[in-house]
Amino acid sequence: MTNYRIEMDRAMCISCGSCVDSCPDIWEMAADGLSSIKDSENEGDIQKKEIPELGCSVEAAEKCPVTCIHVFEDEVELI
Repeated sequence: MTNYRIEMDRAMCISCGSCVDSCPDIWEMAADGLSSIKDSENEGDIQKKEIPELGCSVEAAEKCPVTCIHVFEDEVELI
């Protein structure tokens, strides 16, 4: 079974909202005005979440102008 994970470095986020627009099932704008991964694990500024399939996560990562979103497949970074 393939394992997928998304990660975001919130310290790099510029609040453009492109991830939320591309993938609202995974992303939301948090109360502090930054994008946030829904139901994520947090380690400092890094948010992580295991996801069952890539879906719109790739599009969200590709649209991020500051490349703070990373997508992994079986621990190999795709984006």
